[in-house]
Amino acid sequence: MTRRRSCLSRLKSQYRRAGGFTLLELLVAMMILTILMTASLGAVRIASRSWEAGQSRADATEEIRAVSDFLRRRFAQVSAFVWLDGNEERIAFAGGESRIRFIAAAPEYSAGPGFLVYTLTTETRGGVVRLELSYAPFDPGAEDFAEPYNSRHAVLVDRLTEASFEYYGAEVADKEPAWQRNWRTDAEFMPSMIRIRMATDESVRGWPDLMFALRSNEEQ
Repeated sequence: MTRRRSCLSRLKSQYRRAGGFTLLELLVAMMILTILMTASLGAVRIASRSWEAGQSRADATEEIRAVSDFLRRRFAQVSAFVWLDGNEERIAFAGGESRIRFIAAAPEYSAGPGFLVYTLTTETRGGVVRLELSYAPFDPGAEDFAEPYNSRHAVLVDRLTEASFEYYGAEVADKEPAWQRNWRTDAEFMPSMIRIRMATDESVRGWPDLMFALRSNEEQ
């Protein structure tokens, strides 16, 4: 009987040792699990950041495309109107480093008149530069080429660090075409091209120079 109990005790002891873990084994297992969880969380964070960066770049590209397409259509439809400044005829175009005003056909989806007066400006507010657009129905009886009082306003691009306009062409017949920051108010012709320079300190949202051709000189 005593021998049987001794054998049973040894079997139970061996079973307990075979069915459990030592403290050292538990510590090693926990360490491995911690390493695996840390690596998994790091991979998730990297994937999340990559997705966010890709989405930001896609949004920025879409914004650039939308603004560029909108302005290209407007500049392609600039009309060579003139207005009287006393006894002098002036072309209906005003171009400066921070402001452009011109007359163009209204968009097809617009229910308004056939032509609108557009004004593009660069505005700085609170240290942030924005590209703004205002527009109003063209009044052929207006005494000057100032911005209409009933203009509507919209922000095309915001969060810029700088923005400016440049013009290419010859203002008068005997002058060589060149790039310049202002277009003379007594110019005989409109510019052939307009360049909009915009800069931002956000690397994923950088703006390229936007170039637009004007066809209005072909009408003159």
